[in-house]
Formats: sequence, structure tokens, C-alpha cells
Amino acid sequence: MNDLIFEIGKAIGKVFLNPLIYWIAFISIVISKRRIKDEQVQFQRELFPIGAEFEYTGGLTILGSLSVSIVAILFNMIFITEIILFLSIIIFILSFAFGFKMLSAAYTLGFTFLLFKVLEMFDNRLFELGYITNHTFSSIAVLIALFFFIEAIMYKLISNENAFPDIVKSKRGSWFGMYHIQKASIIPFFIFVPGKITIASLPVIPYFTIGGENISFALVPLFIGFHHIIKGQLPIQVTNRLRRNNTLLGSLVLITALISFYLPGIAVASVALAIIGKIYINHLIEVDDQKQGLSFIELKNELKIFAIVPNSPAHILGLKVGDTITKVNNIEVNSLDELNEQLNNLILFPNFEVLTTNQEVHTIGNEKYKGNLSELGIIFPTEQQLD
Repeated sequence: MNDLIFEIGKAIGKVFLNPLIYWIAFISIVISKRRIKDEQVQFQRELFPIGAEFEYTGGLTILGSLSVSIVAILFNMIFITEIILFLSIIIFILSFAFGFKMLSAAYTLGFTFLLFKVLEMFDNRLFELGYITNHTFSSIAVLIALFFFIEAIMYKLISNENAFPDIVKSKRGSWFGMYHIQKASIIPFFIFVPGKITIASLPVIPYFTIGGENISFALVPLFIGFHHIIKGQLPIQVTNRLRRNNTLLGSLVLITALISFYLPGIAVASVALAIIGKIYINHLIEVDDQKQGLSFIELKNELKIFAIVPNSPAHILGLKVGDTITKVNNIEVNSLDELNEQLNNLILFPNFEVLTTNQEVHTIGNEKYKGNLSELGIIFPTEQQLD
């Protein structure tokens, strides 16, 4: 047991020899820095710190890693190093070309599955020697289903307040606001690999031998993420649908994947369902969002709060994205000019009456903070933000 624990520790340490780990860190920093640069231009401040795309995912990494590892071991999932190699290459290509947008397991594991299905059609020693079997393909399908559930939990981590706001100019010259729903996480999981019998030998894949047998463990770092751009709705409205749809799709993929252990041909249908279903879900979100029009546009719903600066007075007071400010200290305000005038002329601390997204009137008391919109941390999609 001591030797087993020692070797597991060594395996975890060796995963840092995998170049994919450093690529993930690099591309994540690049994406964060690009976002921060846009925030500084548009809002004259950094709204979210570097690495905010990974915020709140620590617990998910631990829970996801344990859950997937247990299922992989219970199902006796055995991946040769070639599968891990090509999975890493696909993650690298998709993250390089699309950032977080194409990092669903439906794509990374799905494309890996399809690649080896194509190889199976040719004279390939991996299949002839039995290193890749129907059980292997069914195992990949099960993993895709599990990661659908993990992605659904990731959508739960998105709120109206932590989605990344962006202000751009329309073709007609008006400024409008949109949100980047963007989140990523790394879920490492243990899986069995054959020991020293595969065609490719990857020293960066950590493994150890169990009882002298030609079977080992590998710690596979799977990078998952998503990126949606929303213009016509609040982020929480979109993520709720994405969460439900991904959970439903994951359930269907899991059922078909389990059936494929007994009917091997079903594995292809299961993975095809995952890939096509994921594309369809994202397409529905885009189409529905376009039908909504522009929710935050200059001169339209001007006092509907587009964004709140994290940890600002407005955030501390409890103002929410999507709230519409109707009164300041019981004085009705109907335009941005009126709101600015009231804030600039106030002697007392401003209290706000807002209409919430549930169409409820709510009064927000305030005995600490006053100032203009920028000082309070309230953001509306206007050209003034770029002055």
C-alpha cells in the first residue's frame, strides 16, 4: 500500500512534464490578458483579475477528477498512450484556433474517438494486437457523457454579475452591450494504460506498474471550457438553458454508451449524438439570442444596469445586473442624464428604487456611499464609457 501511494504521488508529479499543462497555462493567460486590455479601454479599469475564467472551479476540479477516475477504474477503462497523445494534440489545436469555445469533451474526446475509428479502417497494429477494442470506444463515449454533466455544473457557476461585459458599436452607430459567457477548468483523471507494450512511448505520461503486471495508471489532464457571446438576454437566462440541455444530452449519451458495451456498434452513434447534439444546443442558443434583439443598447432601456464593477459600492449595496433604476431618493429618473444629475447634486447618500428582473419593485438603502456612476461602479452601455 505504501508503494502504491508513493507511485501515485510520483504519477501526479510527473504530469507536470506534460507540455499540454504549460500550453493550458499559457493560452489561459493570453485570453485573460486580452480580456483585461479590453476592459481597461472600455471601462477605464480592470473589472475581473487575470485567471477569472477559472474562478470557482477549484472544487469542480477535485470533485470531477475523483468522480471520473472512480468510474474509469470501475469500468476498467484502458487507454494506450497513443490515445492520450492524440487527445492532447486535439486539445492543443482546438484551444489554439478557438480559445475556450471548442473545449467541450464532446469535441476533444469525440474527435479523438473519430480519429481512431478512421484508423481502425486501415491495417493498424494497435487494433490487430488488441490494444484498442470495442471496450475502448465505449469507454470514450462514457467519458464524454460524464464530462457533459461536469460542463453543466460549470454553467451553474456563471451569474449575471461574473459574466464578462463588452461594449461595441453597431453598424448603425449605436453602442450596445453584450456578454462573454466564458469559463474553463482542468479535470485530471486516472485511467489504466498498458505498460511498455504500445507503439508510442511517452515519458511525459506518468505511470507505474501494479504487481509486475503489464498494466499501469496514467493521470490524464483534460482541459474543458466554453465561450458564448450573448447580446439579447441576461447571462443567467442563457446558462440555465445550457445547463438543462447539456444535462439532458449527457443522459442520452450515457444511456447509449452503456448499451454499446453490449452492442459495440452503438458507440459510434453515441459519440455522433454527443458531437451533433452539442453543435445543435449551441446553435439554438445563438438563434434564440438573435431573435431577442439587443437587450442593452444606447438610448434604449438606458437605466437597466448592464454591469456592476466587482467589489464596488454598487456591488456591496446589492444592485444587480438587469435591475432598472426608477428612482433616486424618491425622485423619479427616466434617462441617463437625469440619473447623473441626481447623483451629482445629492447632499445625502443616494437610495435607489429599482425594478428587478422579476418585475418587483425593490428599495436599496444606502448610508455609506455616494458619487457618480463610475465611482459607484454602475455600468451602462454608452459611448461615455469609452471617453
